[in-house]
Amino acid sequence: MSIRISPAKGDNLFSNYGLLVLVGFAAVAAVVWGPHSFPDALRIPVGNAFEVGFSSFAETAPWAYEPFAAFLEQTFEGLLTTLSSISPVILSSAVVLAVAHFRGVKLAGLTVLLFAWVVLSGFWDYTVETIAFMLVAVAAAFVLGILVGLIGSFGPRINAVVRLLLDAMQAFPAFAYLVPVVFLFGMGNAAALVVTVIWALPPLARMTSVGLRNVSPEVVEAATSLGTSRSQLLFGVKLPMAEPSIRAGSNQMIMYAIAMATMAAMVGAAGLGAPIWSGLNRLAFGDALQAGVALVLVAVIIDRASSPRTVKRSTIIQRDGSLSWRKRLRGLFRAPYGSAQICLALFLLTVFASQVLRGRWQYFSDPPWGVPLRLREPVEAAVFWATTTWGPFLDSLSGLIQTYGLNLLGSFFAATPWVVVVAVTAAIGILTIGKVQGLFLGLGVAFIGCLGMWESTVLTLTVVTVALVLVILIGFPLGVLMAMNDTAAAIIRPVLDVMQTLPIYLLIIPAVMLLGVGEVAAVLATFIAAVPPMIRFTNAGLRGADNEVIEAAQIFGARPGQILRQIRIPMGLQTMMVGLNQALLLALAMAVVSAMIGAPGLGANILTSVNRALLGTGMEAGIAMFLLGVVLDRLFNGCARFVASAQHASMTKVARKPNDETSSVPATRATAPSH
Repeated sequence: MSIRISPAKGDNLFSNYGLLVLVGFAAVAAVVWGPHSFPDALRIPVGNAFEVGFSSFAETAPWAYEPFAAFLEQTFEGLLTTLSSISPVILSSAVVLAVAHFRGVKLAGLTVLLFAWVVLSGFWDYTVETIAFMLVAVAAAFVLGILVGLIGSFGPRINAVVRLLLDAMQAFPAFAYLVPVVFLFGMGNAAALVVTVIWALPPLARMTSVGLRNVSPEVVEAATSLGTSRSQLLFGVKLPMAEPSIRAGSNQMIMYAIAMATMAAMVGAAGLGAPIWSGLNRLAFGDALQAGVALVLVAVIIDRASSPRTVKRSTIIQRDGSLSWRKRLRGLFRAPYGSAQICLALFLLTVFASQVLRGRWQYFSDPPWGVPLRLREPVEAAVFWATTTWGPFLDSLSGLIQTYGLNLLGSFFAATPWVVVVAVTAAIGILTIGKVQGLFLGLGVAFIGCLGMWESTVLTLTVVTVALVLVILIGFPLGVLMAMNDTAAAIIRPVLDVMQTLPIYLLIIPAVMLLGVGEVAAVLATFIAAVPPMIRFTNAGLRGADNEVIEAAQIFGARPGQILRQIRIPMGLQTMMVGLNQALLLALAMAVVSAMIGAPGLGANILTSVNRALLGTGMEAGIAMFLLGVVLDRLFNGCARFVASAQHASMTKVARKPNDETSSVPATRATAPSH
């Protein structure tokens, strides 16, 4: 018995003749309309409408936003003044001992490494500013996130509206948030705090709503029958039972806040983001990388400290004389009372020592040992070595990418009539995800042209497509290597961890070091940001193949290459497609960052809008980027599901042939490769 595959939600016309009609229409349209850009007659002045609306709002309703921004800025300044007045030795020891008590010795050791790095690098003041900034932004986002999540739990209709709002907030480009905020608040910490709170709020609100709506109805009914009021039911029953979801959402909220807080340095935010952006603007990549390492350490420590606990900590102090001193120390810190007493004693000892042994060594902002840790010289030496050693090869590679990648693909995209693009998008959407959604995708592409962003979108799509081709050509073989060789996996995995932990704008450093500035360097930076998920998911997909099927193939004498091509790759194809989809989204996220080194397109429009406070252009480019991401994501997922369904049907048809001797043979035998 075979399975007949029909497109999801598609009718007979499109399922049987859709592609033929599509190709015919594209050919006719190319002849009739010719290769030209989107007509100006269909231009909709959305940017002007935003400018008028925001100007009116700024003039008539400052009471709606200025008090909140002023409260955030005043709270930040007060907290920063308080933290700066505390002795750096006392402050750092308090943080380290608190981490040791609540999260263990290993994370406390990493915290010590962080403080050593920032002191030796001269970034103590920036680190204190980052801590104060994060405390204020996270506290405000936590309160607002809980409130929004609580509103979303009131009913299905309200939840649908809240979820739609949160989806739009998370799908809108992060850098595009800076444009309207700068228009209202200007440059400075107020704008940076507001945009950080807005960007960090959705994950917590979403998880809070999910946790509250998943509370057992029986528990709610039992509490109500005992006469509990609404406030008692909320604070005494629902919120405690939703705590795991709220904790998970809080962790994601903190990571979102760190990401946006560093991006907000573009508009004057205090903290470690400032030296990073300053270094990038001056092409002082050593300085930017040095601050970036400190920022990565801060992000890792906050992530580990705020993540939900998965293992219950032991409350027994190890007293076995055979244990090593490391296990004894670990046992002491795992015991709640022993840990608290040791940490308190060490803190009091530190305070006493700081008062008795006074000196310049306590002033981390201006230590007597100066700034002994500098990455500028090593990085410049590495750049000089790379350019002199690999210069001819890099020039050839750059010319190859420019000629056969960017120029060729850019000419093809520019020569394709806009009507054909809209029709092809709608037709593919109808074939893969349904008529209604397919039509909306086509309208979304058309609306990009109505925004006046057609040419910019073509340029962005060119850079992203070339980068994705490189991701497939390089990331797929590396993923296969990880799946086939455990030693290679052990070497590549930490490299991927570092690449995914670094802020995305630091990834332009190696691109500029090797290729300078321009479109090719932007392609390389986009590739570096997008390749890790492709490698990871390829490895996971190939390793996740059914062992029974592989063993059956080996019994029939299949070679490793046959097993890879005929079993592992087909069975892991869906997982690998997820990795490619994640690579696509990361490539789009790099559009604004790569614009700093010469990438044209929507990212350049957004970057210019942030620097010049051009609200209209920035909002139009942001909406176009949002629509491009949604269209590509929906089309990609639809095509992946369609391919997976067709593959499943093909394998089922092979495994279940009617009226055949192999009809009684297990599916594993039928799918084993033959010689």
